[in-house]
Amino acid sequence: MAYRIKDGKKVWVAPKRPKVLKGKSLQPNAAAEAHYHQRLTRLIRRMTDIIDSDLKALFKGSTAKEYFAQDASISAEARILMNALIARCQGLFDIAAKPLAERVASDASKSSAASLKHSIKELSQGLTLKTDMISGDIKDILSATVTENVGLIKSIPSEYLTQVQGAVMRSITQGRGLADLVPFLRKQEDITLRRARIIARDQTRKAFSNLNFARMDKIGIEEYEWLHSAGGQKPRQLHVHMSGNIYRIDKPPIIDEKTGQRGKPGDLINCRCTAIPVVKFNEQ
Repeated sequence: MAYRIKDGKKVWVAPKRPKVLKGKSLQPNAAAEAHYHQRLTRLIRRMTDIIDSDLKALFKGSTAKEYFAQDASISAEARILMNALIARCQGLFDIAAKPLAERVASDASKSSAASLKHSIKELSQGLTLKTDMISGDIKDILSATVTENVGLIKSIPSEYLTQVQGAVMRSITQGRGLADLVPFLRKQEDITLRRARIIARDQTRKAFSNLNFARMDKIGIEEYEWLHSAGGQKPRQLHVHMSGNIYRIDKPPIIDEKTGQRGKPGDLINCRCTAIPVVKFNEQ
């Protein structure tokens, strides 16, 4: 309670309302990202196990032995096998893509609603607002999230197998067989697993951010504070300088100096910046 002395008496003074109220930083759900990454990793491991097993059987078979003795060729068998592997592995990812993408969108929606609700409660000193509503805009974001992630998941085997197919043919034409192929397969698997981690992190954060901003707009929050994350090894200097600045949701700032792209925290790949909901009051 605040008091002042007037005419020798202690008089209560109503506390002055702050000009700016801020909520808690909207942090994405690490468990959702981890689940996505784990599912992608399992799919990739299953794919690479199938490919490794079939290619080793090909190169250790009788046709391969005759070829490397300069009596026969395994090129035709290799082409037939690669076509079969492409169809099999693509089918594996095609089946898993939509359920996994829908889970990503659902987890992001739940996480967004809970995080924003907690942030607003902090901002308004106890006031609770409904943040889990599913409006037309929210449905559009969820649908776009599913579509984008289905495409990314389905692209994993095609990118991997395109590289493997070339390596198989080179290992035959150069005459070294598994001696060249096995190290290549290990390297390509590592590259694919790193890409899966980037996809999981980028997509869960992007969906979370898109849903947060749509929900803030729906409940009348017009501004946010940019908060830079110090977690990355190579921070974007522009984002470092933006940290602490307040921006309007309907007037996104430039987030990439090279391209002039405008956006919000989490829009760029590997951007770990977050937003803090802000409410300003006009002075009377």
